[in-house]
Amino acid sequence: MKRTLLKSVLASLALAALGVAPQANAQDKGTIGISMPTKSSARWIADGDNMVKVLKDRGYKTDLQYADDDIPNQLAQIENMVTKGVKVLVIASIDGTTLSKVLQNAADKGVKVIAYDRLIKGSKNVDYYATFDNF
Repeated sequence: MKRTLLKSVLASLALAALGVAPQANAQDKGTIGISMPTKSSARWIADGDNMVKVLKDRGYKTDLQYADDDIPNQLAQIENMVTKGVKVLVIASIDGTTLSKVLQNAADKGVKVIAYDRLIKGSKNVDYYATFDNF
């Protein structure tokens, strides 16, 4: 039940970050980049797959990538997403203190950022934080 609520909240945040009105056409919605830390945990795989499903059901394109717990890999993936023109980034960071430069680049291009489940510190360019109660 909490995962369903989280998916709904996350989708709502992504929609709000895009500033999309309910009547917008699919071609106007853009791509949402999803950066997950690793595929070594079923939890991250399920979260990524669920986000893709919910967002695609709402007409968004997605770019889901896993960084294999490698910080430079995650930074390069996020930078690539920004370069490709994503409108929103959902980031479950490996190390939330290493993203300042890439998030500044994202902000400079108008990309909204959602910190997913893990705090991103040292950057003023995080628009939303989404998590859930583990209890």
